[in-house]
Amino acid sequence: MFIEITKKENYAILVLNRESSLNALNSEILQELRDQLKILNSDPKMRGFIITGKGNKAFCAGADIIEMKDMTPDEAEEFARKGHKTMNAISNSDLISIAAVNGYALGGGLELALACDLRIASSNAKFALPETGLGLVPGFGGTQRLPRIVGRGIALEMILTGELIDAEKALQIGLINYVFHIEELLPKAEEMMEKILNHKGKEAQKIAKWLVHSGSELPLTASLEREITSFASLFEKKEPKIGIEAFLKKEKPNF
Repeated sequence: MFIEITKKENYAILVLNRESSLNALNSEILQELRDQLKILNSDPKMRGFIITGKGNKAFCAGADIIEMKDMTPDEAEEFARKGHKTMNAISNSDLISIAAVNGYALGGGLELALACDLRIASSNAKFALPETGLGLVPGFGGTQRLPRIVGRGIALEMILTGELIDAEKALQIGLINYVFHIEELLPKAEEMMEKILNHKGKEAQKIAKWLVHSGSELPLTASLEREITSFASLFEKKEPKIGIEAFLKKEKPNF
């Protein structure tokens, strides 16, 4: 087992457990991540998950270079597709995801963090997409997700230079939301998750997440129209009535 999982009341903590390999992503861990997400997605109590890495040195050092070393083009394509399936499973899940980046997030490790909804980092975190230095390109979604988060110019600089950036720079460019000391990282991730989930409408959050993610792939007029219809569709459900009545009574809603 390469994934340690701890379930809380309505979210889970997933820990990549290949510390001796800096939590690098091989085919087995990619499959195991998808399997664990499938279980979480099917649990009606679950509303979110946090991903972090074992130890203090690395969140995830990237795709497993040893596994990649002698790949044929067909094997490389299969490996990239496995990576994309896992990243898409995270991004497309109705569950809210937070990457708690503890140490290095390189290549596939940064791509794993990019697939999550939110990213926070320890003060010793380092980020890079170093693939061009190996004669490769990012293969788990980095060329597409990174520019959507930090903009094309900064993304191209990171991809073409492959240089490391620290947590403060990552915060400055909008790659992460917060920086914490390493010992505070996971408690702060849990605090953030609980703040997101407590007294918030599950259906409303699910639709809001979908609107934000899917809207970047549509023209503005189409995505705005989608927002209108989604707003209206929620009035078929119980959440608006509960939320509005609680607001008028100056109470916390009990969804």
